[in-house]
Amino acid sequence: MSSSSQYYHLFLCLFLLSFSSLINSEEYDFVVVVGNEAPNTVDIHFSLEGVPAGVLSIEPKQTYKLIAPYNPKGNNTLSCEMKLGEKHGVFKLFESHNTKTCHNKDGDCEWKILEDGLCRLVEGKCVMFKWDTTPYSFRKITSEPIKYVARNAMRYMSNNP
Repeated sequence: MSSSSQYYHLFLCLFLLSFSSLINSEEYDFVVVVGNEAPNTVDIHFSLEGVPAGVLSIEPKQTYKLIAPYNPKGNNTLSCEMKLGEKHGVFKLFESHNTKTCHNKDGDCEWKILEDGLCRLVEGKCVMFKWDTTPYSFRKITSEPIKYVARNAMRYMSNNP
């Protein structure tokens, strides 16, 4: 084999390796939809992988689509502390390694805020998570293991006209 042919094969091999690493390093997002069907505004403090990720006040009949980065090697935990009047609770909305909650980045993850608590829609049926009954205090949902999350990593999109 000539030396130019060897360089050509080396170049081709390096190009294919570079190209495959680009394909395998795609960035993914996971999506969580939260809608307020309660008669009052709900205040929500979000935490992504234990790091505060934002605050929303959702008016009655409003729905938001939350878009967050998905790390194939991480837990991808999206938690929130909600307060609806005197009712409150801390909930995990998404966790990729927990099949008891939303965990599939390609699947539907829809939650409805109701007077009775938080409802996760599963195949058109409601799975209820009740509000906490203890007196309200500003608990820290950031007590989860802290990992680096880029500032403003989560995006909000209102689904309202």
